Amino acid sequence: MDRKLTTILVADVVSYSRLMAADEAGTLASLNGLRSELIEPKIAHYGGRVVKLMGDGTLMEFASVVDAVNFAVDVQRTVADHNEPVPEDRRIQFRMGINIGDVLVDGDDIYGDGVNVAARLEGLADPGGICISETVYEHTRNKLDVPVNQLGEQEVKNMARPLRFYRLLLDNQPTDGQRARKPAPPRLEQARGSIAVFPFDSLSPDPNDAYIADGIASEIINMLSRVPDLRVASRSAIFNSRTQDGDIWDMVHEHQFRYVLTGNVRHAGNRLRVIAELTEAASRSQLWSNTYDRDLADVFAVQEEIAAAIVVAFGGEFLRAEWQRVRAHATQNLGAWGLVQKARALNLPVNRDAIDEALQLARQAVDLDPAYAGAHACLASVLMQRVVSGFSEDADADRAGALEAVERAAELSPNDPAVQRTLGKIWSNCGQHARAVGALRRAVEIAPFDFHSWGRLGRTLCYGGNPEEIKEGQAVLDRILASAPNHPMVNYWLYFKANACLREGRAEDAARAARKSVEMQPGYAGAWVTLANALGQMGQFDEARDAMGQARKANPALTPEHLFEQIQIAGGGDAAHAEQALSGLKAAGLL
Repeated sequence: MDRKLTTILVADVVSYSRLMAADEAGTLASLNGLRSELIEPKIAHYGGRVVKLMGDGTLMEFASVVDAVNFAVDVQRTVADHNEPVPEDRRIQFRMGINIGDVLVDGDDIYGDGVNVAARLEGLADPGGICISETVYEHTRNKLDVPVNQLGEQEVKNMARPLRFYRLLLDNQPTDGQRARKPAPPRLEQARGSIAVFPFDSLSPDPNDAYIADGIASEIINMLSRVPDLRVASRSAIFNSRTQDGDIWDMVHEHQFRYVLTGNVRHAGNRLRVIAELTEAASRSQLWSNTYDRDLADVFAVQEEIAAAIVVAFGGEFLRAEWQRVRAHATQNLGAWGLVQKARALNLPVNRDAIDEALQLARQAVDLDPAYAGAHACLASVLMQRVVSGFSEDADADRAGALEAVERAAELSPNDPAVQRTLGKIWSNCGQHARAVGALRRAVEIAPFDFHSWGRLGRTLCYGGNPEEIKEGQAVLDRILASAPNHPMVNYWLYFKANACLREGRAEDAARAARKSVEMQPGYAGAWVTLANALGQMGQFDEARDAMGQARKANPALTPEHLFEQIQIAGGGDAAHAEQALSGLKAAGLL
């Protein structure tokens, strides 16, 4: 028999036995329809051929590895669109695995380890997903507009050596929590290529320019978080206070980061000077340092140069094409970028004046640069924050505006983790729980060290009412609270945890978490309301009324009636769910 090198693709129907048991004739008709109407024309278009059908499985080969991967992406996206009107329990989904390997040729059939590896990769894929071998990844890494997540080495049955494989992150990845493997919240552990990026110090005489320094560091983190094989954690993932050098190194060594990026920014007139330094943590030896003097409008070029220099210092080849794709979605209008940075900073204190100013800035950013996804996402976030905080004069209009803005952001930059996180926030507050969870799972897949997204995912899982999701959400929140106890979002995570405890009937645990939250941020009305609710459930009615008084003092608009309405909407319109969620306030006579 002859041998040849070829690209092998194996596809298999997810839950085929269950589908056949439920409706044998209907399943066969649907599968044959998909094959003849959708899949076979695409096989011809991409220059592939069907080697053989194996029940619900298909073995294919392609002359071009790029064509094989493009075929797989095209088919999975097309099938996902086809499945939209189909009930979830009747949908036909495929898993796909792709490998390049040497095969034996026997007539029209092919055999060998190359085929076996593709089959193993198919079994590792998610429903609706694609897994590729390391060889396929190396051949396609600069030629596809699809983000890739390296999943490391897996021990695979009947394989002598562990198999290194990669997952393609598709828009249609499952959003109902039924993934074969849910990503675990990260621990801040050392890995090859792990780097801690600290907020850059602002040396400008004007303290209001600090947002420029923080924004530059954040943009670098966002870019590096998309680079395969590089684990990135910002300084905010470790602690949020600006400490002395000795404390910094204690923290770096405690969490075993291999590299540290530090820097400072000086802004004078229209000139910007950025100094960046890359250091090896273990030896504290400087690997690289550089100074960038630029016009302020060139801040984006500075960010890219710093990121590129880090790649050189690591001595490895990273996905330059991926960076170019990321940069294509970032604004080239400094005014819009600066406005978004300011708006994001203003959106966290949750008071009416700050949110009104943030809204004005976000709208200005959208007007200045309509193609900047971050501006639309920021606008959506601020509009929804205005609704949930009780500051909106027309809640329905603001909610609709938030949906429109975030969906526009997703159109512009679907693989931006911050956009996916904002989608999750908006959809959750509009009662679209499953879509919210799906978007947030996507966010943490794209950027596994984005603790902000993990916190939002934990919160959303806990608010859905499904006991398994609540359990998972609690685990997520507990993990990030343990891993990043000084993160600037900790008080919000404690607030989320307190509400989750209430959902499970653990009022004392809820009160404990809520007290910690208000100790960290006494002006956050939401945490005071949750504390009042927990105390009411515990029968401590006087203390509950005192806590509610603190909530009203912090935000007079956040009334129990407003909270009831927001919880009812988020719960899909279920008034009984809202009553149960606020039972402590009712017991204390506050609702």
